[in-house]
Amino acid sequence: MVLADRLNRIIEEQNVTKKEFAERLGITEQYVYLLTGNAKNRPDKIAPALAKLIALEFGYSAEWILYGDKDK
Repeated sequence: MVLADRLNRIIEEQNVTKKEFAERLGITEQYVYLLTGNAKNRPDKIAPALAKLIALEFGYSAEWILYGDKDK
């Protein structure tokens, strides 16, 4: 599972729109679409500070957001 998959999973499980996800994190909606889309130029990493913010706001592990399941 890549970063985009993990972020899309959070958005789906939290039942929020990408716009609301962006607003709650203080980032742009365009950045969320870049991170979660299928574009080949999509980043495969985010800053640890953003992962921590997502973790605090939505209740997921920052480690999981950044790296996924290391065992798989």
